Amino acid sequence: MRNTRAMGGRQAIEAVRCPSAIDLRIVDPDFAVDGSYRATRPGKMRIDVNAEGKHVFTEAFDGHRGWQWKGRGTTTIDESPKATAALRHGVELPGHLYGLHELRQRGHRIDLIGREKIDGIDYYALRLTLDDGYVTTLYVDPKSWLITHRRDVRPLHVDIDPTPTTIEQRMSDFRQVAGVWFPFANTETDLKTGKVLRQPRLRTIRSIQDRRSYL
Repeated sequence: MRNTRAMGGRQAIEAVRCPSAIDLRIVDPDFAVDGSYRATRPGKMRIDVNAEGKHVFTEAFDGHRGWQWKGRGTTTIDESPKATAALRHGVELPGHLYGLHELRQRGHRIDLIGREKIDGIDYYALRLTLDDGYVTTLYVDPKSWLITHRRDVRPLHVDIDPTPTTIEQRMSDFRQVAGVWFPFANTETDLKTGKVLRQPRLRTIRSIQDRRSYL
C-alpha cells in the first residue's frame, strides 16, 4: 500500500508499540491550552490538559472505560458512552498508533469510493467504517500518498454540544519521528460555516516509559 510506504513502512509503523507522548498546543476560538496526549497499543489513550501552567483536566480511555478528571480532588467520572466511543475512535484512526494497513485486521472496513477534488487536488477518497459503525472519509494526496484531509459528521465535543456538524480536518507540516511521518499541524473546520473549530499543533513526540500512567 502506497500510503504505508509513504508513512515510513510497515516495520517502522508497527514498531510504534511502546507508550509515546505528544506534547501539543490546542487553540480553540475561546481559549488556548497545552496538552500531553499519550497512547499505547493495543488501544489506550490519555490526555492531560494544562492552562497557565496548572493541570486542569484529564481524559482517558483504558481499552474499556472512558473517564475524566475535572481538576479537583482525586475523583474521576465515567465518560458517557458517546464520549467513550469518541476517545476510542481517536486511538483507532490511522496516525497515532496504527497504520492504514492495520485497520482491516482490527475489524474495520476500508473502501475506495473514488476521487474528489479539494483545492484543485484530485484526492483518493477512502471511506473508513470502524467496527462500531462510525464512518469517516480519509483523503490521500496523489503525490505524497499521505492522508492530509479527513471529513466526517460528528460533534466537536459530544458532552458539551451533541449537535453534529460536518468537520474537515487538515493535516500538514509532516515530520519524521522514529522513521514514521507525523503531521505536526492540524486544523479542524466546520465545512458548513467555514468556522475554525480547533487548531492543535504538535510540539514534540517523545517516549514515555511508565505504562501505569495510561490507566
